[in-house]
Amino acid sequence: MDFLEFQSFVETDDLLVSHIRRHFSSPIQRERKGGRICSNQGKVLLIKKGTLALRYNNRHRDVICQLYSKDAFVYSTILNDERFYLEALENIEYVEFSLDEFSLQLEEDQLFSHFLATILSSEEQAMKNRLILETEKLENRLFYAIEMIFENLYGHKMEEAEETIYVLPAWLKIKTLASFANASVVAVSRNLQGFSKKGLIETKTTIWKVNIKKWMEESPFSNSTQNRQKVQKNTN
Repeated sequence: MDFLEFQSFVETDDLLVSHIRRHFSSPIQRERKGGRICSNQGKVLLIKKGTLALRYNNRHRDVICQLYSKDAFVYSTILNDERFYLEALENIEYVEFSLDEFSLQLEEDQLFSHFLATILSSEEQAMKNRLILETEKLENRLFYAIEMIFENLYGHKMEEAEETIYVLPAWLKIKTLASFANASVVAVSRNLQGFSKKGLIETKTTIWKVNIKKWMEESPFSNSTQNRQKVQKNTN
């Protein structure tokens, strides 16, 4: 088994998380919804419960560019930038480790390189999220943000969903979605009305629901939509 194959195994089976729970001990810390968590390069966080958001200020508003939920590691070099901070989207529990102690033990267990790969993958994803949420038109940003929220909640992409209707997290409201989409609440609300008319999403209930089949037919990020666009382009 080569490095990439083992890395896939590590991520799929939560091997790192299980290993850390067996070999590391740290008191559980808690933060209420809306609270900020201070972290620096000397610390690694492991989420035990709840959802944490990585926010940054782009001079116009605070934008969410990454999510961390149960069993996710939080360690990022960009947290040293004062524009970035961590905020609890719901009540959360987490444990904190010293990076020095953490890395030494993982080196001995031959898992540190896999930990780094996991962290770098998360940071790369955050950069990709920032790019899309800063450059795409608003409708596309909303598609992308909700798909990102869905994947964080269920652990798989929408295209891999087996059911038709899925609920979205209780913390998701128009104001929060506006933070993802880097837009005003008014603009997001107007676009969501269009989504609702097409039957893509239900937002009038306390917990929002998404119709996966209809969503995938409209999403610019789904394979079916991209293939349809290619066919139309070739036909024209």
